[in-house]
Amino acid sequence: MIGNQRWRPWRQRLGWGLAGAALVIGIALGLGGCDRYAVRSREITPQTGQILGNQWFYSAHSFREGLAQVEPIFHQGYGYINRQGELVIPAEFELAQDFSEGLAAVMKDGRYGFIDPSGEMVIQPRFQRTPLPGPDPRRALADYQFQQGVASVYHNDRWGYINRDGRWVIPPRFDAADGFVDDRAAVLVGDRWGIIDRTGAWVVEPRFTMLWAFQEGLAAAQDGGLWGFVDRNGEWAIPPQYQSAWGFSEGLAAVATGIGGGWGYIDTTGTWQVPPQFGWTFEFSDGMAAVETNPSSGYIDSTGNWVVKPRFDSAMDFRLGLAAVRVGADDRGFGGRWGFIDRQGRWAIRPTYGDAYSFADGFARVCMGGDRCGFIYR
Repeated sequence: MIGNQRWRPWRQRLGWGLAGAALVIGIALGLGGCDRYAVRSREITPQTGQILGNQWFYSAHSFREGLAQVEPIFHQGYGYINRQGELVIPAEFELAQDFSEGLAAVMKDGRYGFIDPSGEMVIQPRFQRTPLPGPDPRRALADYQFQQGVASVYHNDRWGYINRDGRWVIPPRFDAADGFVDDRAAVLVGDRWGIIDRTGAWVVEPRFTMLWAFQEGLAAAQDGGLWGFVDRNGEWAIPPQYQSAWGFSEGLAAVATGIGGGWGYIDTTGTWQVPPQFGWTFEFSDGMAAVETNPSSGYIDSTGNWVVKPRFDSAMDFRLGLAAVRVGADDRGFGGRWGFIDRQGRWAIRPTYGDAYSFADGFARVCMGGDRCGFIYR
């Protein structure tokens, strides 16, 4: 999973096209809902919620390492802005990835290379574009992202790993390859996942149906139809017994017991800390987790007690003390507006956006419809 973030259900992202356009018109006419959703939080700064540079982009990624990838105009190239909102790396690339460990993958003439924060091409473009679709739509990979000094890249229709000089450290021989965490990486051969070490040697030869990245020393692994957790040596730390599972975060992992059984949280020994009862769950962050109890979402603490009772149509992770939530969706779950709440559930930033993402590096990415995206201050 990229940046330890879990795949997000598409149902939480529905309704930003026409709804977003209608929202822009509504705000222009003074119908933004300021009275209904008054800001009551005392924990925000004077800058919180302000648009960085008062500018919008056709598309944008969240900030990573002080830079954010943006597409200023549709189909006219990708570049990077700094924390002052300045386009410091021109939008001249066909595709671009986030920075990681000081380098970012960018595409020129149909091939990926890597640039440094000054925009200099330090690894010349020679790697292939990631094939679509991926090996499994549920499995997000940290490809073309440097982790522990190496990055997985695609060459001659196979995945391998290069170092920061662009030299092969593990030649391309995999059908998919994730980033390294704790000196271990998940790789795919055929239809089975295995685990390799930093030399490319097998720790566990391919035998798992699905395998997430290591988080907090354990990796969620699917053996046949059931999920459990393996340690760095590939031994079962928690035997396969769950219908679904996500990675550990803050000592807890979300697991599901089966159809109708719901999601709950276990600790690293497999002991239930929050019994299965929720329709959907997110990872813990800032001591809280977003959970869904049909049809609303709220936030619990590590004991399962409600911190913010369910009243939102969608909810994101807490980051830097704020979380993006959606309200006002219709009966089918479409539309609505995104804003940000504090840890007491009070509005810190009014719900005025067609889409919003968690804070990262001091900013949150927000969109007014699908093609007008910018950044707001924490």
